[in-house]
Amino acid sequence: MNGLLMKRIVQFGLLLLLCCHHANAADMDLQIQLPDMEMMLPPVSPPQLQKEGLPLLEENQTVKEYFEYISRGGYEEALAYLRKREGSAFELIESGDPEGQLKQRAVVGGLMPTTRMSQISAYLLFLIGHAYFSLENYQAAETAFLSALVPLPDFIRVHESLGLLYMRMERYKEAHRHLAHAAGLGLHTSQLFGALGYVNYQTGNFWGAANAFQEALMLDADNEQCKRGLLQSLSRSYQHKSALTLVEGMLLEQPDDAGLWLYRGRAALQAGAREVALSSLEAAIRLGDDQLSNLQVCAALHMELGSIARAIDLLKSGFARGMDFVFMDQGMSWLKQAEEWALLEQVAHSAREKWASLDPLERSKVLMREADISMHQDDESAARDALEQAIALDPSNAYALMSLADIHRNNGNYIRAELLYQRASAYGLYRENALISLAQLALDQEDFERALQILRDMLQEFPRRTDLNRNIEFLENLVLLQSGN
Repeated sequence: MNGLLMKRIVQFGLLLLLCCHHANAADMDLQIQLPDMEMMLPPVSPPQLQKEGLPLLEENQTVKEYFEYISRGGYEEALAYLRKREGSAFELIESGDPEGQLKQRAVVGGLMPTTRMSQISAYLLFLIGHAYFSLENYQAAETAFLSALVPLPDFIRVHESLGLLYMRMERYKEAHRHLAHAAGLGLHTSQLFGALGYVNYQTGNFWGAANAFQEALMLDADNEQCKRGLLQSLSRSYQHKSALTLVEGMLLEQPDDAGLWLYRGRAALQAGAREVALSSLEAAIRLGDDQLSNLQVCAALHMELGSIARAIDLLKSGFARGMDFVFMDQGMSWLKQAEEWALLEQVAHSAREKWASLDPLERSKVLMREADISMHQDDESAARDALEQAIALDPSNAYALMSLADIHRNNGNYIRAELLYQRASAYGLYRENALISLAQLALDQEDFERALQILRDMLQEFPRRTDLNRNIEFLENLVLLQSGN
Protein backbone atom coordinates (compact mmCIF):
# COMPACT_ATOMS: atom_id res chain seq x y z
CA MET A 1 0.00 0.00 0.00
CA ASN A 2 1.40 3.42 -0.92
CA GLY A 3 2.57 6.01 1.62
CA LEU A 4 -0.30 8.39 0.88
CA LEU A 5 -2.85 5.70 1.75
CA MET A 6 -1.05 4.86 4.98
CA LYS A 7 -0.99 8.56 5.88
CA ARG A 8 -4.73 8.75 5.32
CA ILE A 9 -5.27 5.68 7.50
CA VAL A 10 -3.46 7.43 10.33
CA GLN A 11 -5.54 10.54 9.75
CA PHE A 12 -8.69 8.43 9.90
CA GLY A 13 -7.64 6.93 13.19
CA LEU A 14 -7.27 10.39 14.65
CA LEU A 15 -10.82 11.24 13.60
CA LEU A 16 -12.38 8.46 15.67
CA LEU A 17 -13.43 10.28 18.81
CA LEU A 18 -14.25 8.29 21.91
CA CYS A 19 -16.95 9.39 24.34
CA CYS A 20 -15.33 10.11 27.67
CA HIS A 21 -17.40 9.76 30.84
CA HIS A 22 -15.95 12.00 33.52
CA ALA A 23 -17.01 11.75 37.13
CA ASN A 24 -17.17 14.98 39.06
CA ALA A 25 -19.22 16.52 41.82
CA ALA A 26 -21.54 18.25 39.39
CA ASP A 27 -22.55 14.82 38.03
CA MET A 28 -23.25 13.43 41.47
CA ASP A 29 -26.58 13.67 43.22
CA LEU A 30 -25.30 15.59 46.22
CA GLN A 31 -27.73 15.56 49.12
CA ILE A 32 -26.82 17.15 52.43
CA GLN A 33 -28.37 15.16 55.27
CA LEU A 34 -30.31 17.49 57.53
CA PRO A 35 -30.61 16.95 61.28
CA ASP A 36 -33.81 15.81 62.94
CA MET A 37 -35.32 19.13 63.97
CA GLU A 38 -38.86 18.17 64.87
CA MET A 39 -41.35 20.99 65.03
CA MET A 40 -42.97 21.04 68.44
CA LEU A 41 -46.73 20.71 68.54
CA PRO A 42 -48.32 24.05 69.48
CA PRO A 43 -49.44 24.24 73.12
CA VAL A 44 -53.07 24.18 74.17
CA SER A 45 -54.22 27.68 75.04
CA PRO A 46 -55.99 28.14 78.37
CA PRO A 47 -59.75 28.58 77.94
CA GLN A 48 -61.36 31.98 78.17
CA LEU A 49 -64.87 33.28 77.73
CA GLN A 50 -65.80 34.04 74.14
CA LYS A 51 -68.74 36.14 73.02
CA GLU A 52 -70.13 33.18 71.10
CA GLY A 53 -69.70 30.79 74.01
CA LEU A 54 -71.28 31.67 77.35
CA PRO A 55 -72.28 29.47 80.27
CA LEU A 56 -75.86 29.14 81.37
CA LEU A 57 -76.74 31.39 84.27
CA GLU A 58 -76.80 28.47 86.69
CA GLU A 59 -73.35 27.33 85.44
CA ASN A 60 -71.56 30.55 86.40
CA GLN A 61 -70.40 29.31 89.80
CA THR A 62 -69.27 26.02 88.28
CA VAL A 63 -67.21 27.86 85.67
CA LYS A 64 -65.69 30.13 88.33
CA GLU A 65 -64.60 27.16 90.43
CA TYR A 66 -63.23 25.43 87.32
CA PHE A 67 -60.99 28.39 86.50
CA GLU A 68 -59.68 28.50 90.05
CA TYR A 69 -58.59 24.86 89.75
CA ILE A 70 -56.88 25.19 86.38
CA SER A 71 -55.17 28.44 87.37
CA ARG A 72 -53.18 26.21 89.71
CA GLY A 73 -52.69 23.57 86.97
CA GLY A 74 -55.12 21.23 88.66
CA TYR A 75 -56.93 19.75 85.68
CA GLU A 76 -57.62 16.47 87.48
CA GLU A 77 -59.14 18.35 90.42
CA ALA A 78 -61.12 20.50 87.99
CA LEU A 79 -62.54 17.41 86.28
CA ALA A 80 -63.34 15.79 89.61
CA TYR A 81 -65.23 18.92 90.64
CA LEU A 82 -67.16 19.07 87.33
CA ARG A 83 -67.98 15.38 87.56
CA LYS A 84 -69.78 16.01 90.84
CA ARG A 85 -71.80 18.81 89.24
CA GLU A 86 -72.41 17.25 85.81
CA GLY A 87 -72.19 13.52 86.43
CA SER A 88 -74.63 12.38 83.76
CA ALA A 89 -72.89 14.45 81.08
CA PHE A 90 -69.54 12.87 82.01
CA GLU A 91 -70.97 9.40 81.61
CA LEU A 92 -72.05 10.26 78.06
CA ILE A 93 -68.72 11.95 77.24
CA GLU A 94 -66.62 9.04 78.45
CA SER A 95 -68.81 6.51 76.62
CA GLY A 96 -68.41 8.45 73.38
CA ASP A 97 -72.10 9.45 73.38
CA PRO A 98 -72.98 6.70 70.85
CA GLU A 99 -76.66 7.67 70.66
CA GLY A 100 -76.05 11.43 70.50
CA GLN A 101 -77.86 12.17 73.78
CA LEU A 102 -75.33 14.75 74.85
CA LYS A 103 -75.63 16.57 71.54
CA GLN A 104 -79.39 16.84 72.16
CA ARG A 105 -78.78 18.32 75.61
CA ALA A 106 -76.19 20.89 74.45
CA VAL A 107 -77.45 24.48 74.22
CA VAL A 108 -76.04 27.86 73.26
CA GLY A 109 -75.85 29.15 76.82
CA GLY A 110 -76.16 32.66 78.19
CA LEU A 111 -79.54 34.00 79.29
CA MET A 112 -82.21 31.62 78.06
CA PRO A 113 -85.97 32.01 78.72
CA THR A 114 -86.30 28.43 79.96
CA THR A 115 -83.72 25.81 80.85
CA ARG A 116 -83.94 22.19 81.92
CA MET A 117 -81.78 20.44 84.47
CA SER A 118 -80.36 18.13 81.81
CA GLN A 119 -79.14 20.96 79.56
CA ILE A 120 -75.47 21.90 79.38
CA SER A 121 -73.95 24.89 77.60
CA ALA A 122 -71.57 24.62 74.70
CA TYR A 123 -69.11 26.65 76.73
CA LEU A 124 -69.08 24.23 79.65
CA LEU A 125 -68.63 21.36 77.19
CA PHE A 126 -65.67 23.26 75.78
CA LEU A 127 -64.15 23.57 79.27
CA ILE A 128 -64.68 19.87 79.95
CA GLY A 129 -63.12 18.98 76.59
CA HIS A 130 -60.20 21.28 77.35
CA ALA A 131 -59.55 19.53 80.65
CA TYR A 132 -59.64 16.09 79.04
CA PHE A 133 -57.37 17.37 76.27
CA SER A 134 -54.84 18.66 78.80
CA LEU A 135 -54.86 15.27 80.51
CA GLU A 136 -54.38 13.54 77.12
CA ASN A 137 -57.72 11.75 77.20
CA TYR A 138 -58.27 12.54 73.55
CA GLN A 139 -61.37 10.42 72.92
CA ALA A 140 -63.33 12.08 75.71
CA ALA A 141 -62.08 15.52 74.65
CA GLU A 142 -63.22 14.88 71.08
CA THR A 143 -66.73 13.87 72.23
CA ALA A 144 -67.08 17.01 74.37
CA PHE A 145 -65.81 19.34 71.61
CA LEU A 146 -68.03 17.84 68.91
CA SER A 147 -71.05 18.10 71.20
CA ALA A 148 -70.26 21.78 71.81
CA LEU A 149 -70.37 22.46 68.06
CA VAL A 150 -73.96 21.25 67.70
CA PRO A 151 -75.61 24.37 69.16
CA LEU A 152 -72.68 26.63 68.17
CA PRO A 153 -71.25 25.39 64.85
CA ASP A 154 -68.99 28.46 64.62
CA PHE A 155 -67.54 28.26 68.13
CA ILE A 156 -64.04 29.48 67.19
CA ARG A 157 -62.12 28.14 70.17
CA VAL A 158 -63.68 24.70 69.83
CA HIS A 159 -62.59 24.53 66.19
CA GLU A 160 -59.08 25.56 67.23
CA SER A 161 -59.01 23.00 70.05
CA LEU A 162 -60.34 20.24 67.78
CA GLY A 163 -57.65 21.10 65.24
CA LEU A 164 -54.92 20.84 67.88
CA LEU A 165 -56.50 17.64 69.21
CA TYR A 166 -56.54 15.98 65.80
CA MET A 167 -52.93 17.03 65.29
CA ARG A 168 -51.94 15.04 68.36
CA MET A 169 -53.98 12.13 67.11
CA GLU A 170 -52.21 12.49 63.73
CA ARG A 171 -55.54 12.94 61.94
CA TYR A 172 -54.11 15.77 59.92
CA LYS A 173 -56.85 16.26 57.34
CA GLU A 174 -59.46 16.74 60.06
CA ALA A 175 -57.07 18.97 61.95
CA HIS A 176 -56.61 21.17 58.91
CA ARG A 177 -60.36 21.47 58.37
CA HIS A 178 -61.02 22.76 61.89
CA LEU A 179 -57.96 25.02 62.07
CA ALA A 180 -58.77 26.58 58.70
CA HIS A 181 -62.37 27.09 59.85
CA ALA A 182 -61.14 28.91 62.97
CA ALA A 183 -58.93 31.15 60.82
CA GLY A 184 -61.83 31.82 58.48
CA LEU A 185 -63.96 32.86 61.47
CA GLY A 186 -61.38 35.47 62.41
CA LEU A 187 -59.01 33.80 64.88
CA HIS A 188 -55.61 35.15 63.81
CA THR A 189 -52.98 34.06 66.32
CA SER A 190 -49.42 32.88 65.90
CA GLN A 191 -50.41 29.60 67.55
CA LEU A 192 -53.19 28.97 65.05
CA PHE A 193 -51.03 29.71 62.02
CA GLY A 194 -48.16 27.72 63.51
CA ALA A 195 -50.52 24.77 63.87
CA LEU A 196 -51.71 25.19 60.27
CA GLY A 197 -48.08 25.23 59.18
CA TYR A 198 -47.41 22.03 61.11
CA VAL A 199 -50.45 20.25 59.64
CA ASN A 200 -49.63 21.35 56.09
CA TYR A 201 -46.07 20.15 56.53
CA GLN A 202 -47.17 16.74 57.81
CA THR A 203 -49.49 16.28 54.83
CA GLY A 204 -46.82 17.26 52.30
CA ASN A 205 -48.27 20.68 51.45
CA PHE A 206 -44.95 22.45 51.91
CA TRP A 207 -45.96 25.63 50.10
CA GLY A 208 -49.02 25.94 52.34
CA ALA A 209 -46.85 25.22 55.37
CA ALA A 210 -44.40 27.98 54.43
CA ASN A 211 -47.23 30.49 53.99
CA ALA A 212 -48.77 29.55 57.35
CA PHE A 213 -45.47 29.80 59.23
CA GLN A 214 -44.84 33.20 57.63
CA GLU A 215 -48.23 34.36 58.90
CA ALA A 216 -47.35 33.10 62.37
CA LEU A 217 -44.04 34.98 62.34
CA MET A 218 -45.76 38.19 61.31
CA LEU A 219 -47.67 37.94 64.61
CA ASP A 220 -44.76 36.61 66.69
CA ALA A 221 -41.43 37.40 65.03
CA ASP A 222 -39.36 35.68 67.73
CA ASN A 223 -41.13 32.32 67.64
CA GLU A 224 -38.21 29.92 67.22
CA GLN A 225 -40.36 26.90 66.42
CA CYS A 226 -42.14 28.75 63.63
CA LYS A 227 -38.79 29.89 62.23
CA ARG A 228 -37.58 26.30 62.11
CA GLY A 229 -40.86 25.15 60.65
CA LEU A 230 -40.60 27.83 57.97
CA LEU A 231 -37.00 26.87 57.25
CA GLN A 232 -37.91 23.22 56.76
CA SER A 233 -40.94 24.12 54.63
CA LEU A 234 -38.93 26.45 52.39
CA SER A 235 -36.32 23.74 51.95
CA ARG A 236 -38.91 21.10 51.04
CA SER A 237 -40.77 23.44 48.65
CA TYR A 238 -37.52 24.31 46.79
CA GLN A 239 -37.63 27.98 47.78
CA HIS A 240 -33.87 27.87 48.19
CA LYS A 241 -33.05 31.56 48.09
CA SER A 242 -35.70 32.38 50.69
CA ALA A 243 -34.43 29.51 52.87
CA LEU A 244 -30.89 30.83 52.53
CA THR A 245 -31.94 34.33 53.57
CA LEU A 246 -33.86 33.00 56.57
CA VAL A 247 -31.16 30.67 57.85
CA GLU A 248 -28.46 33.32 57.56
CA GLY A 249 -30.56 35.55 59.81
CA MET A 250 -31.02 32.71 62.29
CA LEU A 251 -27.27 32.03 62.30
CA LEU A 252 -26.58 35.59 63.43
CA GLU A 253 -28.32 34.66 66.69
CA GLN A 254 -27.19 31.01 66.86
CA PRO A 255 -23.78 30.77 65.17
CA ASP A 256 -22.89 27.54 66.97
CA ASP A 257 -25.91 25.55 65.78
CA ALA A 258 -24.50 22.87 63.47
CA GLY A 259 -27.99 22.01 62.22
CA LEU A 260 -28.55 25.54 60.94
CA TRP A 261 -25.24 25.44 59.08
CA LEU A 262 -26.43 22.24 57.39
CA TYR A 263 -29.65 23.95 56.36
CA ARG A 264 -27.59 26.82 54.98
CA GLY A 265 -25.45 24.33 53.08
CA ARG A 266 -28.43 22.55 51.59
CA ALA A 267 -30.18 25.76 50.56
CA ALA A 268 -26.96 27.07 49.01
CA LEU A 269 -26.33 23.80 47.18
CA GLN A 270 -29.86 23.78 45.78
CA ALA A 271 -29.51 27.43 44.77
CA GLY A 272 -26.27 26.66 42.91
CA ALA A 273 -24.00 28.52 45.38
CA ARG A 274 -21.56 25.62 45.78
CA GLU A 275 -18.82 27.58 47.55
CA VAL A 276 -21.34 28.74 50.17
CA ALA A 277 -22.54 25.15 50.52
CA LEU A 278 -18.97 23.97 51.06
CA SER A 279 -18.16 26.60 53.70
CA SER A 280 -21.43 25.74 55.48
CA LEU A 281 -20.59 22.04 55.55
CA GLU A 282 -17.13 22.75 56.91
CA ALA A 283 -18.66 24.90 59.66
CA ALA A 284 -21.12 22.13 60.56
CA ILE A 285 -18.29 19.56 60.67
CA ARG A 286 -16.25 21.82 62.98
CA LEU A 287 -19.27 22.17 65.25
CA GLY A 288 -19.65 18.41 65.59
CA ASP A 289 -21.74 17.13 62.68
CA ASP A 290 -20.34 13.67 62.06
CA GLN A 291 -22.79 12.26 59.51
CA LEU A 292 -20.83 10.30 56.92
CA SER A 293 -23.15 11.35 54.10
CA ASN A 294 -22.32 15.01 54.74
CA LEU A 295 -18.62 14.18 54.90
CA GLN A 296 -19.00 12.60 51.47
CA VAL A 297 -20.73 15.66 50.02
CA CYS A 298 -18.08 17.91 51.51
CA ALA A 299 -15.33 15.82 49.92
CA ALA A 300 -17.09 15.88 46.54
CA LEU A 301 -17.42 19.67 46.64
CA HIS A 302 -13.77 20.05 47.60
CA MET A 303 -12.85 17.96 44.56
CA GLU A 304 -15.02 20.03 42.26
CA LEU A 305 -13.69 23.32 43.61
CA GLY A 306 -10.06 22.24 43.52
CA SER A 307 -9.24 21.62 47.20
CA ILE A 308 -7.89 18.17 46.40
CA ALA A 309 -5.82 17.57 49.53
CA ARG A 310 -8.74 18.39 51.84
CA ALA A 311 -11.05 16.17 49.78
CA ILE A 312 -8.66 13.24 50.12
CA ASP A 313 -8.35 13.75 53.89
CA LEU A 314 -12.14 13.66 54.20
CA LEU A 315 -12.44 10.61 51.96
CA LYS A 316 -9.78 8.67 53.84
CA SER A 317 -11.09 9.51 57.31
CA GLY A 318 -14.68 8.86 56.21
CA PHE A 319 -13.84 5.56 54.57
CA ALA A 320 -12.07 4.43 57.73
CA ARG A 321 -15.36 5.05 59.58
CA GLY A 322 -17.50 3.16 57.08
CA MET A 323 -18.18 5.72 54.37
CA ASP A 324 -20.14 4.43 51.40
CA PHE A 325 -17.66 3.02 48.87
CA VAL A 326 -19.60 4.76 46.06
CA PHE A 327 -18.12 8.11 47.08
CA MET A 328 -14.64 6.64 47.39
CA ASP A 329 -15.01 5.21 43.89
CA GLN A 330 -16.25 8.53 42.50
CA GLY A 331 -13.33 10.27 44.16
CA MET A 332 -10.85 7.88 42.55
CA SER A 333 -12.49 8.37 39.17
CA TRP A 334 -12.24 12.13 39.52
CA LEU A 335 -8.58 11.95 40.54
CA LYS A 336 -7.82 9.74 37.56
CA GLN A 337 -9.45 12.19 35.16
CA ALA A 338 -7.59 15.09 36.83
CA GLU A 339 -4.34 13.07 36.61
CA GLU A 340 -3.72 13.49 40.33
CA TRP A 341 -1.79 10.25 40.41
CA ALA A 342 -0.09 10.58 43.81
CA LEU A 343 -3.39 11.35 45.51
CA LEU A 344 -5.14 8.57 43.61
CA GLU A 345 -2.52 6.17 44.91
CA GLN A 346 -3.21 7.36 48.49
CA VAL A 347 -6.94 6.75 48.14
CA ALA A 348 -6.42 3.34 46.54
CA HIS A 349 -4.12 2.45 49.43
CA SER A 350 -6.85 3.46 51.91
CA ALA A 351 -9.24 1.19 50.05
CA ARG A 352 -6.73 -1.65 50.28
CA GLU A 353 -6.63 -1.20 54.04
CA LYS A 354 -10.38 -1.94 54.11
CA TRP A 355 -10.10 -4.82 51.63
CA ALA A 356 -11.80 -7.35 53.88
CA SER A 357 -14.93 -5.21 54.10
CA LEU A 358 -15.24 -4.72 50.33
CA ASP A 359 -17.45 -6.91 48.17
CA PRO A 360 -16.14 -8.40 44.88
CA LEU A 361 -17.54 -5.57 42.73
CA GLU A 362 -15.89 -2.94 44.95
CA ARG A 363 -12.58 -4.80 44.91
CA SER A 364 -12.81 -4.92 41.13
CA LYS A 365 -13.08 -1.13 40.99
CA VAL A 366 -10.07 -0.67 43.27
CA LEU A 367 -8.01 -3.02 41.08
CA MET A 368 -9.15 -1.03 38.05
CA ARG A 369 -7.69 2.16 39.56
CA GLU A 370 -4.51 0.36 40.57
CA ALA A 371 -4.18 -0.62 36.92
CA ASP A 372 -4.55 3.04 35.91
CA ILE A 373 -1.74 3.93 38.31
CA SER A 374 0.46 1.15 36.94
CA MET A 375 -0.12 2.29 33.36
CA HIS A 376 0.85 5.83 34.35
CA GLN A 377 4.03 4.37 35.82
CA ASP A 378 4.69 2.47 32.54
CA ASP A 379 4.31 -0.86 34.35
CA GLU A 380 2.15 -2.61 31.76
CA SER A 381 2.61 -6.04 33.28
CA ALA A 382 1.25 -4.94 36.68
CA ALA A 383 -1.62 -3.13 34.97
CA ARG A 384 -2.53 -6.24 32.98
CA ASP A 385 -2.47 -8.43 36.11
CA ALA A 386 -4.67 -5.96 38.01
CA LEU A 387 -7.17 -5.74 35.16
CA GLU A 388 -7.39 -9.51 34.80
CA GLN A 389 -8.11 -9.78 38.54
CA ALA A 390 -10.69 -7.00 38.27
CA ILE A 391 -12.50 -8.82 35.47
CA ALA A 392 -12.36 -12.12 37.35
CA LEU A 393 -14.06 -10.44 40.32
CA ASP A 394 -16.59 -8.58 38.15
CA PRO A 395 -17.00 -9.87 34.58
CA SER A 396 -19.27 -6.86 33.87
CA ASN A 397 -16.56 -4.28 34.66
CA ALA A 398 -16.64 -2.68 31.21
CA TYR A 399 -13.93 -0.14 32.04
CA ALA A 400 -11.53 -2.96 32.93
CA LEU A 401 -12.53 -4.87 29.79
CA MET A 402 -11.82 -1.83 27.64
CA SER A 403 -8.53 -1.07 29.37
CA LEU A 404 -7.26 -4.64 29.03
CA ALA A 405 -8.38 -4.71 25.39
CA ASP A 406 -6.37 -1.52 24.75
CA ILE A 407 -3.26 -3.18 26.16
CA HIS A 408 -3.71 -6.24 23.94
CA ARG A 409 -4.43 -4.08 20.90
CA ASN A 410 -1.26 -2.01 21.46
CA ASN A 411 0.70 -5.27 21.64
CA GLY A 412 -0.87 -6.60 18.45
CA ASN A 413 -2.95 -9.26 20.20
CA TYR A 414 -5.93 -8.45 17.99
CA ILE A 415 -8.01 -11.56 18.60
CA ARG A 416 -7.81 -11.15 22.38
CA ALA A 417 -8.51 -7.41 22.08
CA GLU A 418 -11.57 -7.99 19.88
CA LEU A 419 -13.08 -10.47 22.31
CA LEU A 420 -12.70 -7.98 25.16
CA TYR A 421 -14.14 -5.07 23.13
CA GLN A 422 -17.09 -7.28 22.19
CA ARG A 423 -17.75 -8.05 25.83
CA ALA A 424 -17.52 -4.37 26.78
CA SER A 425 -19.96 -3.42 24.01
CA ALA A 426 -22.72 -5.23 25.92
CA TYR A 427 -22.74 -2.53 28.61
CA GLY A 428 -24.63 0.68 27.89
CA LEU A 429 -22.23 3.42 29.02
CA TYR A 430 -19.31 1.84 27.19
CA ARG A 431 -21.05 0.53 24.09
CA GLU A 432 -20.19 3.47 21.85
CA ASN A 433 -16.55 3.47 22.90
CA ALA A 434 -16.32 -0.28 22.45
CA LEU A 435 -17.77 -0.15 18.92
CA ILE A 436 -15.45 2.66 17.90
CA SER A 437 -12.52 0.69 19.33
CA LEU A 438 -13.62 -2.33 17.27
CA ALA A 439 -13.65 -0.13 14.16
CA GLN A 440 -10.18 1.16 15.01
CA LEU A 441 -9.03 -2.42 15.59
CA ALA A 442 -10.26 -3.36 12.12
CA LEU A 443 -8.46 -0.32 10.76
CA ASP A 444 -5.24 -1.42 12.47
CA GLN A 445 -5.54 -4.65 10.49
CA GLU A 446 -6.40 -2.77 7.27
CA ASP A 447 -9.84 -4.40 7.19
CA PHE A 448 -11.51 -1.24 5.90
CA GLU A 449 -14.79 -2.86 4.87
CA ARG A 450 -15.31 -4.25 8.38
CA ALA A 451 -14.46 -0.90 9.96
CA LEU A 452 -16.92 0.78 7.58
CA GLN A 453 -19.70 -1.68 8.42
CA ILE A 454 -19.17 -1.21 12.17
CA LEU A 455 -19.49 2.57 11.83
CA ARG A 456 -22.57 2.33 9.61
CA ASP A 457 -24.26 0.02 12.10
CA MET A 458 -23.25 2.32 14.91
CA LEU A 459 -24.74 5.38 13.21
CA GLN A 460 -28.05 3.57 12.84
CA GLU A 461 -27.98 2.71 16.54
CA PHE A 462 -26.79 6.16 17.64
CA PRO A 463 -28.12 8.63 15.04
CA ARG A 464 -26.98 11.58 17.16
CA ARG A 465 -23.36 10.64 16.40
CA THR A 466 -23.28 12.73 13.25
CA ASP A 467 -19.56 13.21 13.82
CA LEU A 468 -19.14 9.70 12.39
CA ASN A 469 -20.37 10.77 8.96
CA ARG A 470 -17.00 12.24 8.07
CA ASN A 471 -15.29 8.99 9.12
CA ILE A 472 -17.76 6.90 7.11
CA GLU A 473 -17.27 9.05 4.03
CA PHE A 474 -13.51 8.82 4.36
CA LEU A 475 -13.66 5.05 4.78
CA GLU A 476 -15.90 4.67 1.75
CA ASN A 477 -13.25 6.50 -0.28
CA LEU A 478 -10.57 4.27 1.20
CA VAL A 479 -12.49 1.13 0.19
CA LEU A 480 -12.91 2.46 -3.34
CA LEU A 481 -9.22 3.38 -3.51
CA GLN A 482 -8.19 -0.05 -2.26
CA SER A 483 -10.48 -1.86 -4.71
CA GLY A 484 -9.04 0.26 -7.51
CA ASN A 485 -5.60 -1.05 -6.72
